[in-house]
Amino acid sequence: MTLCEFLKDKYGFNEPIYIEDIQFENYSRPWIFKELKKLVDSGDIKRFDTGIYYFPIKMFYGEGTLSAHKVVQRRFLSDGDDVYGYVAGVSLLNQTGLSTQVPNLIELVTNNETTRVRDVKIGNQLVRVHRSRITITKENARTLQFLDLMNVITPSSMDETERFMLSKYIKTSGVKIDDVSQYAGYFPARAMKNMMESGVVYEIT
Repeated sequence: MTLCEFLKDKYGFNEPIYIEDIQFENYSRPWIFKELKKLVDSGDIKRFDTGIYYFPIKMFYGEGTLSAHKVVQRRFLSDGDDVYGYVAGVSLLNQTGLSTQVPNLIELVTNNETTRVRDVKIGNQLVRVHRSRITITKENARTLQFLDLMNVITPSSMDETERFMLSKYIKTSGVKIDDVSQYAGYFPARAMKNMMESGVVYEIT
């Protein structure tokens, strides 16, 4: 089996392939780098960005392209059932309808970051990546995201529409009070203070 066949079988089409994740038999990293360059030069594989490759889908009008959103999703948030990150900050406020401000970057918290916070460019998308306070899993991601949200809201300046959107978020998030109590200690005291002042503490089951 060639490296090209191995990668195509493992990742399929229009899925990000990170060079640091490639392990092919007992071949060295320099050999893999060299072979990837050959595959790019021959057009068998495409380079999306530094260290990121993909097999394009052939379409009637040409080749499909890999979206920055999918690359960000796989690298920092989740891969199937494996969850290791969540949207945070102004991006989360916008996503939940608590802010009309459209951020010029996506703000994320993830296990896949070693520095406290840094900005990275993926394709044409700017991403602000925060190192998680605690290991994120499929089971706790929603609770940690909720606590992050509580840490950035300002209850005293919220209008009725924003309070309604926050209530709607609580109902759809599935956050449990026992889980909030379990993880609250990993966040600044501001998170619990805002949760009390906003009144959402009484809406959590």
